[in-house]
Formats: sequence, structure tokens, C-alpha cells
Amino acid sequence: MRDAKVVLMLAILLSGAGAARAQCPGGTFVIDLEKGQQLTTPPASMSVLALAPSQNPSCSGWYAAVVRLDLRNCSEASIVVEWDKPIAWTVHLADSPTNDGYGGDAGTTLNNAELWINQQILWVATNRTNGVNDNELAQENLELNDGAMKFEVSNQRVAWAPPYNVLEMPNLKKLFALPDTNNPAEGYYVYLGLNRVVADFPTRQGCGAMRAMITIE
Repeated sequence: MRDAKVVLMLAILLSGAGAARAQCPGGTFVIDLEKGQQLTTPPASMSVLALAPSQNPSCSGWYAAVVRLDLRNCSEASIVVEWDKPIAWTVHLADSPTNDGYGGDAGTTLNNAELWINQQILWVATNRTNGVNDNELAQENLELNDGAMKFEVSNQRVAWAPPYNVLEMPNLKKLFALPDTNNPAEGYYVYLGLNRVVADFPTRQGCGAMRAMITIE
């Protein structure tokens, strides 16, 4: 049943790949967090920054990973995640390499919006631009046991489903900033933590995210 679900997710996600911008160095990458394996080769727009066993003491045998996504000349990133029975931190989408959940980072950039799932609750927090601290923007209780979700992130927009939800802030500019005009070195980067937060924060790791399929187009 799980294999059939993975095939279905692949078919749905790859069906839209032909619409990608010609100049976008996008592609699709699949990673297995049960076995700690990269099932495909990451395209030029993705870099695996970390892949190691989860340091959560309740997660023996599971792996955690951080992937950096470069959306330069691309329209968006789509991430499909499949879960078994999640424990603690399983998904973290971040605009800053030092985002660590609950809003905020180590001060590396004002553009530090983030989305995270801890246990079975999803949160979204805004960035620190315009002289305002991070604020919780959304919270949703989920049912992830043997489930799957899709996430989309682009400039000043983040979406997730099911059920379908979308947040857009093109005027206030409080979400993901692509490019990051406050920290040009961060450019068009978005960071994805799987079974952990993006920052090196060992106590904020988890397990249960089994596989992830990431597409940039």
C-alpha cells in the first residue's frame, strides 16, 4: 500500500514538471529517511547539507537531513513528505540557515520566515523585517499517521495540503523572501529540514518522516 502511494505521489508531482521555466536548473530529488539513502541524484539546484541518524533518543534507526534549495530563475519548490508515525520535529521549511523552530534564528538574516511540524501540529511564523519580530501566522492540527502532505514555497508564499491552505504576503513581505535583499549572500535559498530543524539543534530532532520528494521548477 505504501509503495502504491509513493508511485501515486511521484505521478502527481512529475506531471507538472514540463511547465518548468527553461532556464531553471530544477529537477526532482527523492530521499529515504528510514534507510538514510538518496534515491536519486540531487539536481544542481539542491544541496544535501546533512544526512545522519536522528539524535532524538526515541528515534533509533531513523535518519534526519537538511537540504538547501536554490530557487534562482525558478518559480517554486514543491515538497511531498510521507510519514509513518511522527515523533517530535519532522518537517522544517526555513528562509534562514539558522532557523530553529518556534520563530527566530541566530540573527543571520531578517528574512527568517519558517514553517515547521512538531508532533502533529503545523505552525508558520513570519520574518523579522519591517522592524517587527517574528509572529505566529498559522497553526493547524494534523493527522499524519501513515499519511502524506505536499508543501509549496515561493517568493512571499507558502502552501500545504491536504486540506489546501495558502498564505501570501506580497505587500507586507513577511514570508519567504526570494531574493533576500537584506542578506544578498542568502539569495534565493530555502532550507528544508527532515526529521530535524534546519539549524544544528540536536534536541529539536524527530522521526517518522519516511520519504521526501522535492521538485524545483
